[in-house]
Amino acid sequence: MKIKLFAKGILLVISGVVFLPGCFKGGVQKTASTQCPNPEVVLRHAIDKENVVDLLIIGSGSAGWPAAIYGARGGLNTWIIQGQKPGGALTETSYVENWPGNESILGKDLMANLKQHAEKMGAHVLTDVVERVDFNVWPFEVYTQEGFKITALSVIVATGSTPMVLGVKGEKEFWGQGVTTCAVCDAAFYKDKDVVVVGGGDTAVEEALLLARYAKNVTMLVRKDKMRAAASMQEKIKGYSNISVLFNREVKEIKGDKHVTGITVFDNTANISYEMPIDGVFLAIGHIPNSQIVKDYLPLDDQGYIRLENRSQSSCIPGVFVAGDVEDHVYRQAIVAAGNGVKAALDAWNFLIKIGYNDDLVKQLSTNRFNPELKQENFVQHATTLAELDELFNKAGEKPVVLDFFADYCPSCMHMLPVFESVAQKFEDQALFIKIDAAVGAEIMQKYKVYKVPALLVFKNKTLVTRFNKTMDRQELFDLVMQYLDTEK
Repeated sequence: MKIKLFAKGILLVISGVVFLPGCFKGGVQKTASTQCPNPEVVLRHAIDKENVVDLLIIGSGSAGWPAAIYGARGGLNTWIIQGQKPGGALTETSYVENWPGNESILGKDLMANLKQHAEKMGAHVLTDVVERVDFNVWPFEVYTQEGFKITALSVIVATGSTPMVLGVKGEKEFWGQGVTTCAVCDAAFYKDKDVVVVGGGDTAVEEALLLARYAKNVTMLVRKDKMRAAASMQEKIKGYSNISVLFNREVKEIKGDKHVTGITVFDNTANISYEMPIDGVFLAIGHIPNSQIVKDYLPLDDQGYIRLENRSQSSCIPGVFVAGDVEDHVYRQAIVAAGNGVKAALDAWNFLIKIGYNDDLVKQLSTNRFNPELKQENFVQHATTLAELDELFNKAGEKPVVLDFFADYCPSCMHMLPVFESVAQKFEDQALFIKIDAAVGAEIMQKYKVYKVPALLVFKNKTLVTRFNKTMDRQELFDLVMQYLDTEK
């Protein structure tokens, strides 16, 4: 049996890289914490390479897509690697009301519009995850989980950030069973229930406002004596009788049986702890920059954000640029990330022109361009009724069967689909992968007691052997299926 293993990694999106004849030395001062590489930029090095792109964008969020738009519009061969969360953090928020020109638009719709715009301009999209990068050489080398080695003349790191967790007892045990960071994904499952939102910033208010449409009571727990949210956001809370705010409160433990039933709250003013019955815990306490993939090449501040040079989007490595929440811990707004993505693309274009990028070089690189021959076969089946599912079970025989329950309104589900399809290709005839759309698969969901999405169910000989109510990366899903694969045959 031949199966391709995945390597654990982080998805990167790189956009707009340009390079040209001659030799260019950056001359950027090294920092004490990280000795920045300073490779020579020599034209012939690019001509001799394979899978060349002018601009590679790491990350497909608020910074990545605008960078791709400007890179492609500027005539650069631009590629963006979507990563494990296509569209970034905005796909997990509800309505965006501060994007210029749109009084109110769903975050996922805004990202879909930006993606469509980028593709129309000529940007190329790769649904993959970056495993590692090598910035010690130029052109830069980027390696993906699907096995591609991409040679980039310039790179934009726009990997965003990841929501922080509390790290308290019960948080991990009940993740997906009452603990979550995404109200837009899970709010509907808490109709007429009591929930808490942990945090006091704009994101926490957004979560509370969305939950208030469904939950019986929404209690915001703020660690300090005041909120960080903008005054306009705090004003919105006053319009909801079922939203209350408790200050100087911290969650010390999350309790439950199979699902969250309560939390232990510490009042840091009265210096006492008490139990609070609750059905759901929504975390909105901050973010961690996704800078791990470049930490060995670029200097980071004490919070893990990538440091920039002067007032540009330039890193300490000529040809590597950074934009979005991975470098911005001050503003953290989508429109700011978009503007910085545009700046990064313009910086990349200027870098390429400076080193000699021109039409002659483009012609010389025409046969060296990255052009992945992705498999077009459909390795994932669909089922909408129990009869269809039973027929597929019979077809599978003794092979493991993996069901992915999803809904188009669920951002986490949309993030999971390309992972599911990718892993399905790795197993080919060794296991059967089936997608169930919640909009039409109610009969199947009812039988197997699937009450929320995303949900993954694994069967062996028509018997349910395990289930998960969380997203997985490629490695995690691969390892899961391997547990139930008969490798002795």
